[in-house]
Amino acid sequence: MKMKIKLVKIFLLLFLITNCKNDYAEKPNIVIFLSDDQGWGDLNLNGNPNLNTPNIDGIGVNGAIFEKFYVSPVCSPTRAELLTGKYFVRSGVRGVTQGYERIDLGHTLMSDFFKDNKYKTGLFGKWHNGSQPPYHPNTRGFDEFYGFTSGHWGNYFSPILERNSKIVRGKGYISDDITNQAITFMKNSKDSFFTFISFNTPHSPMQVPSSYLENKKVIKQGRYKNKENVLKTKAALSMVENIDYNVGRVLDSLKKYKKYENTIVIFFSDNGPNGYRWNNDLKGRKGSTDEGGVRVPFLIQWPKGIKKATKVNQITSVMDVFPSLIELTNLKSEIKFDGESFVKNINNPKILDDNRKIFSYWGNKISVRNNDFILDSDDNLYNLNSDLEQLNPLDSFSSIYTELKSAKKKWEDSFVINYQKKKNKRAFTVNYSEQIDTHLPARDAKINGKLKRSSIHPNDSFIENWIDMDDFIFWEIDVMEKSSAEVELYYTLPEESKGTKIAIEYQNEFFEKVLNEPYDSELFGQDYDIIVRSESYNKEFKKINMGKINFDKGKSMLKLKTLDKVGKKSIDFRGLIIKKTS
Repeated sequence: MKMKIKLVKIFLLLFLITNCKNDYAEKPNIVIFLSDDQGWGDLNLNGNPNLNTPNIDGIGVNGAIFEKFYVSPVCSPTRAELLTGKYFVRSGVRGVTQGYERIDLGHTLMSDFFKDNKYKTGLFGKWHNGSQPPYHPNTRGFDEFYGFTSGHWGNYFSPILERNSKIVRGKGYISDDITNQAITFMKNSKDSFFTFISFNTPHSPMQVPSSYLENKKVIKQGRYKNKENVLKTKAALSMVENIDYNVGRVLDSLKKYKKYENTIVIFFSDNGPNGYRWNNDLKGRKGSTDEGGVRVPFLIQWPKGIKKATKVNQITSVMDVFPSLIELTNLKSEIKFDGESFVKNINNPKILDDNRKIFSYWGNKISVRNNDFILDSDDNLYNLNSDLEQLNPLDSFSSIYTELKSAKKKWEDSFVINYQKKKNKRAFTVNYSEQIDTHLPARDAKINGKLKRSSIHPNDSFIENWIDMDDFIFWEIDVMEKSSAEVELYYTLPEESKGTKIAIEYQNEFFEKVLNEPYDSELFGQDYDIIVRSESYNKEFKKINMGKINFDKGKSMLKLKTLDKVGKKSIDFRGLIIKKTS
């Protein structure tokens, strides 16, 4: 009898242990695909005959399609709202480059949350919410980061990228490469994973493997066809088809490694299209608070938890994704979101909350919408059910006009006025962690005199035209910890300028280097561009060690100067990397 009781106890113990392990293993994986500058109409699913997107479309067919999903008009704010579940005006994001894209540190990001809940977390591709730790992806909840931190990237074929803050060379076309890295990450994850695949396409520059562009035709144009650059449209849609190819590869890998059934997969875009092309005749494009600027495709599948062919007509927001994933994964959080879970709408698509309002804000323009109407930035009211194109404004004396006008004023008073008052630019953080290097790229620097950037877009630019020795490059920095660090500089220098002396100045101390190794390189990218770009072209830069600097905690200035110029010009400058040593 005692032996039987003992065996029963052992069996129960083994049963509990086994089931605990199964519960842990059964937590759903999460994959989020985010494309860059892809409009609502840039899918075959949404009626565009100019391209084929069977893999992306299949996510909606095998799960849920959200007909009225809204993001911010531009990149960084959308990403901030995804990661925080809150209006970007709360998070400190004020622009798309030069440090204005950073999310304040007081917010728990989606990546933090899932890492804290024992998920393996990885980001592959574009980050665009801060470069220097503690704003870097590896200090914001991501175990693995492979990609770039800025908004633009100037080369899509085997570009220079980062892996966990270390400089690496990509392999092949960038979207294919980051997909390869994501697949490897998921394959090797023993725990449940949260994988964020953030494509930087179809954002310009318009580069895509030629096989996608061959025989591409534009047979359907929209309301802005007189403004449309057809070649750019062909390139953008070819880039989307490449995204579709890579989405298919990820889905196939999930099936291959027996992870498909229990993986939540989401696909959407960060704003409207980056050009005038067919978009169901929606008004506006990227940057606009009208429908064409903020309404994007949103598709979600989870074979174990979401019924196929579900259509959700409730207006929803990018801020809803975070609380929804918490509910779908059966986790708990005390975060006070501005977004709300859409799980109830997936489970019962007939539920409609006509009191829900979504606000769009950028460039001092605000629009507000509910399930049926939009009040645009000029206070024109449109019925989106009968006038999706926003062509026929309605009576401004109606009750719905009064309701939306009041809601807009209240939201503006609550959020925008204080947001606009915050004009101080934050210093760039240095020496946060021993493990993570600090990058101070040219885009984040300030310049004076005759110095200029290689493009009007700072994101992927370098600094050139250093012909006056009185000019200098500088950063306002905030040293997080007292420590020493090796500083690497990336430069080019023509042969005739060999012997030029440069220096880093920190707290009135100079760290000098005579450049006896000239390095001049040609601009490249033109051969890959489908249309002429507005971003900077790229070139290769040489690395040199400027020595060790002892940094004191606190705010100060870091300057790069030319002390002795040989020839007509000093260096062209790409960036500094500060490597903490103690």
